[in-house]
Amino acid sequence: MRSILCYGDSNTWGFVPGTFGTRERFDRNTRWTGRLQQLLGLTDFYVIEEGLNGRTTNLDYGDKPDGRRGTEFLSPILYTHSPLDLVIVMLGVNDLKKEFNHRTSQHITQGIKEIIDIIRSTNFGPKMQKPPPILIVSMPKVVDTDCDSVLEMFAHANERIENLATELKTLVDQYDDDVFFVDASPHIQLSPVDGIHFDKRAHEQFALLMNDTIRKIFNLA
Repeated sequence: MRSILCYGDSNTWGFVPGTFGTRERFDRNTRWTGRLQQLLGLTDFYVIEEGLNGRTTNLDYGDKPDGRRGTEFLSPILYTHSPLDLVIVMLGVNDLKKEFNHRTSQHITQGIKEIIDIIRSTNFGPKMQKPPPILIVSMPKVVDTDCDSVLEMFAHANERIENLATELKTLVDQYDDDVFFVDASPHIQLSPVDGIHFDKRAHEQFALLMNDTIRKIFNLA
């Protein structure tokens, strides 16, 4: 059985769009990770959720508890779930928040590079003999919304990440064959309710994209 770790933010956690006051969560069978498990099958793959609301690539919040910086607890998380056959990384949306001084795609790419290098410095891959392969996902574009708080928090986000997919692909190409890339933007649209979260349809679409991508990585039909 192959183990896949899904390392992400609220879109991996399953945050229901617009529920900022109650922080509602889609059920396991609706979340893309649960749907991916169904698509891959229960006997050949084990899909592990590691989604945290507000997680960044390499940034600390000034007013939130420690642990939301993606680089902070990554090594022990990898060890906890090892041995791993693949680590899926989809982060970057939270880096775009206004409080982080208008980060750009270059900053996010640097944060992802730090995460890749942490993973590649371990031996938590197959048989605990080498690093696990990595799949880097370029996130979908932020969607225009009537949610004023989101509009303010993520002002000019898409302008700042216009070249993100290209820059992440260039980064991945610097590594060997065990680091892979996929751009989610052509396949998934975020919810117009708040502009930043997967709705049920997006969870399904993303699960299908991940299923196809993973099968290609492992040369499966």
